[in-house]
Amino acid sequence: MLAQFADIFVQMVVLFAVGATGYVAKRAHLMDEDFDKKFSKLMLSTALPALMLASVLDADTLPTAAQLGWTIVVSCASYVVLVVGGFALTAALRVPDGRKGVFRFMMMFGNTGFIGFPVTEAVFGTEALIYATVFNLVFNVLVFSLGVWLLATDNKYGVKVRMGPKSLLSPCIVASMAAIVLAFLGLHSVPVVGEALGTLGSLTTPAAMLIIGSSLANVPVRQLVGGPRLVAASLVRLLVAPALVWAALHLVVSDHMLLGVVVVLSAMPVAANGTMICHQYGGDAKTMAQGTFVTTLGALVTIPLMAALFA
Repeated sequence: MLAQFADIFVQMVVLFAVGATGYVAKRAHLMDEDFDKKFSKLMLSTALPALMLASVLDADTLPTAAQLGWTIVVSCASYVVLVVGGFALTAALRVPDGRKGVFRFMMMFGNTGFIGFPVTEAVFGTEALIYATVFNLVFNVLVFSLGVWLLATDNKYGVKVRMGPKSLLSPCIVASMAAIVLAFLGLHSVPVVGEALGTLGSLTTPAAMLIIGSSLANVPVRQLVGGPRLVAASLVRLLVAPALVWAALHLVVSDHMLLGVVVVLSAMPVAANGTMICHQYGGDAKTMAQGTFVTTLGALVTIPLMAALFA
């Protein structure tokens, strides 16, 4: 167990190292805001959709249709809790217009892939990764529909963007829905295609961290952690969110492993791709990057604590 958590710690240090590279690149004028926007659009149109499809087509095994359906139901139920929590959070903290969307996004969507997968394996074993995979299918659908809507309709420019069905029909939404259909059809381990998609998708996390680092480069060092409101929201993301999910689901989900995976994934730091989405849809990328930085730093303490409760 200690060796596995050492690996997780290394994963998180890797995140900071890649983010620091983006920070230095912006300071050295190798990256600028226009590049960040174009790079974000490229990743959201290519690498991330590829990663979503690879999660099914490059998988060694898939659950049965019944297991898949129940895991999706439980995952959706956890997001109902997080959505309610997100709106309650902005009300309690009196978050001003223009930043509510970012704070709600941070409460709802965690880094359930790059950090969530190794944590799941360390705590519950390899057999639990299938639950994490299905949870991420639900995450992908929601983050690029509800998440995009939150950021676009309450953005830093104060412009209330009207989001119709066509405006939400992005490559990520198409890929996430296709991945769910493919999972129900039982299509996986597809030679060449699955591996190619996985290779392209592997660009997503380092690209996201480069953009996060670049977004923080113009923020004074003393402001990297944000103000008291952001710190409070970060603690809610890391500690209160999983507690709420457990309280809502533990009486109806009898499968200890499934419940544990969903709760632990609800305790992850803010999703790294949130900053890329902000750049594309006009959200407050600075605040999102600060929230990602603070929660990833805090997760060095909270993730082992959360894991100990379910180990």
